[in-house]
Amino acid sequence: MADKMTPEIATYRMFDMGFDCAQTVLAHFADDLDLDEDTARMISSAFGGGIAGTGSVCGCVTGALMALGMKYGFTEPDAIGKNIMNSKSSEFIAKFKERCGAVNCRELLGLDVSIPEQAAQVAETGVIQARCPGFVTAACDILEEMLED
Repeated sequence: MADKMTPEIATYRMFDMGFDCAQTVLAHFADDLDLDEDTARMISSAFGGGIAGTGSVCGCVTGALMALGMKYGFTEPDAIGKNIMNSKSSEFIAKFKERCGAVNCRELLGLDVSIPEQAAQVAETGVIQARCPGFVTAACDILEEMLED
């Protein structure tokens, strides 16, 4: 299993290396999922800022759901596979929401990055640097438990 994600590691990957939360979460588990990190980052590159900067579902959540799909997903139409995937996804979402309070980026940040004036506030206040590493860490903690099942 990947080394424990910490807020410090998340901060380094997100801000010093320039990746977003979805990329950080999925790439963190890439080796465990037989996926190279570059591919993981490319797959998840449109999901930061709440899916392409829309303030919708947090990239930590979408990155984690991609990881769950790599482990529990299905490739043939199969009700059993679909039920397993839906169950795992719902479990992750419930745990993330319980731990972080919400699953949408705009709710987690308290500002909507899709609105220019609020996006400017996000940049001015440093809310992303203050909050997002904790959300990445929470997602990775939850995902680590779930991938061990």
